[in-house]
Amino acid sequence: MSVCFRKSVPFCLILLCIFQITWAGENRDKSDLFQSASSAYSRGDYKAAIEEFESLNRTGMSGPLLYNLANSYAQDGQSGRAILNYERALRLSPGDSDIRGNLELVRKEQGLFQEEKSFGQSFVTFLGLNQWIALAATAFVLFAVVLLLPVSFSLKRSTRFVLAAGCLFLTAVSIFAVVGRYQHWHDGVVVENDARLRVSPFASAASIGTIQEGRVLHMGKSHGNYFLVEDETGRSGWLAADAFEFIANF
Repeated sequence: MSVCFRKSVPFCLILLCIFQITWAGENRDKSDLFQSASSAYSRGDYKAAIEEFESLNRTGMSGPLLYNLANSYAQDGQSGRAILNYERALRLSPGDSDIRGNLELVRKEQGLFQEEKSFGQSFVTFLGLNQWIALAATAFVLFAVVLLLPVSFSLKRSTRFVLAAGCLFLTAVSIFAVVGRYQHWHDGVVVENDARLRVSPFASAASIGTIQEGRVLHMGKSHGNYFLVEDETGRSGWLAADAFEFIANF
């Protein structure tokens, strides 16, 4: 058996080397493509930058990548897709002030009305969904550990109670934030110029007006190729699926 193991070592090392070379090559290709996209953006060739950032985006999303993609769309005059990608970037990097600042700037330039967030809404969006879930799980585990500590453990009863109550409170707050985040997880953004809302989910149905590019939509039920949506101003109607994109496509 030991002989077989010794024979297998060189083969494993070869596989490891191949993997490392492939991985390094892929990272180098991605780095080169990112540099090329950044160069295209710097010289004002925003369509080329969009194409290359989108190509990178298909291999794996990240907050900085989506931020650069959104900037490229904004400079190219595609406000809907710029807002869409800023919103996606915030899902991954909720604390990034640059992303949030550019998003607000584009919305302001396009005259997109947005109600000022309440304290609760601001609190919920302070962290991402995955971060809130991790915090809730950690707080609950700590709560269980405090309760299960043996009586002989040198911890006063009052201290144990305070720690358990604090962990339970943090768990409850985190769960509240998770629910608040999830309620808007399936929101979308209008990416088509002058998209039409209709009274029913059919192309032949009467239009009740257009909905501005860049509007954030809250989704309702669907029928065929149409979704019942409501925008930030409270307008609702049926919108074709190709007129918007879901924020959470990852």
